Amino acid sequence: MDFDAGKYAIYIWPAFGITVSAFAWMIVDSLAQARRWKAELARLQAELEARP
Repeated sequence: MDFDAGKYAIYIWPAFGITVSAFAWMIVDSLAQARRWKAELARLQAELEARP
């Protein structure tokens, strides 16, 4: 794989870094949101079971 971007490297590498960072943030945020929804579901189920 050739990583030589030539004279455009000043544009390509920052764009690549921003893209990787954005994808990483989306993954982390999605996992955190799933954890929050799971906790909310558990809370609602416990609340429902506590009803007479």
